[in-house]
Amino acid sequence: MQAVNKVTIADLHMECGMIDTSFFDKRLSAYKNDAFTNRDMWLQTVACDEVEEPPGEIIEQVKSATIVRTSEHQLCRYVRDQETGKLATAFYYNRDYSEVRIHLWKGRNHPIFSLTDWEYIFTGAAFSNRLTQLGGAVLHGSSLAFEHQGIVFSANSGIGKSTHTNLWKERFGEDVVIVNDDKPAIRFYEGIPYIFGTPWSGKTDLNMNVRVPLKAVVFIRRSERNRIERLNARDSIFELTAQIERPYYDSGLGLKTLERIENLVATVPVYRLHCNRSQEAVEVVYDEIIAKRGFKYETGKRF
Repeated sequence: MQAVNKVTIADLHMECGMIDTSFFDKRLSAYKNDAFTNRDMWLQTVACDEVEEPPGEIIEQVKSATIVRTSEHQLCRYVRDQETGKLATAFYYNRDYSEVRIHLWKGRNHPIFSLTDWEYIFTGAAFSNRLTQLGGAVLHGSSLAFEHQGIVFSANSGIGKSTHTNLWKERFGEDVVIVNDDKPAIRFYEGIPYIFGTPWSGKTDLNMNVRVPLKAVVFIRRSERNRIERLNARDSIFELTAQIERPYYDSGLGLKTLERIENLVATVPVYRLHCNRSQEAVEVVYDEIIAKRGFKYETGKRF
């Protein structure tokens, strides 16, 4: 019988049953919580010799995904393997994503992704869907906490998000905490956005089970010269739309995501940083976001 992890991630109480326990037990260990009685989400992954085609009525075809209504309250989204035509994954869920079961074809031969990779990708998407349903969001970016404030550095993969947060660690040492190196969660409390660590932190284990108020979102562009500019509302929405987790297969959830983006733009300054990989880039951000707003760095002031 599959072992169940009880965890709380971004204040979301979850019961999880994973295939690759050696991978996920480590990732989930900081979020373990056996104390809650009422769960917000049930999430299970199942490895299958063959993923069976779900019975029911096909209600929509969105890109490569086929969506089937299997019962009054449950849907299934499945995707076929491009090489063989077999079902590669079947994602069973109720409409609010509070219960999700993911069937993965364990014989799938992919040039890049393993079964564990697929499990990581789809469980992360399920978590994001449920969080969005409850008023939160997941933003693609490397996030840190400094002076009890959160900053998310976002960009397309390979631009240098993690490099920039590492420069902050080099500059400020233990006074900087990496909240999440790839996909921090965001939730609003009394109108204030907070960032949370999650176990979906990309290729690294750089994540912590912490919560800090979100002070700024910074989008990175490579440049030989370091400079930072605050974006207007239109450009902020454009940048956030490209990097926030937004499901292509659920238009209702897509609209909720747009609401989260509008809330972020109304409450948090958004910047574009043109930078190289130097400590000067850190100073430019620090001067604009921290120093100008009344904070003064004191060595030894811990998170």
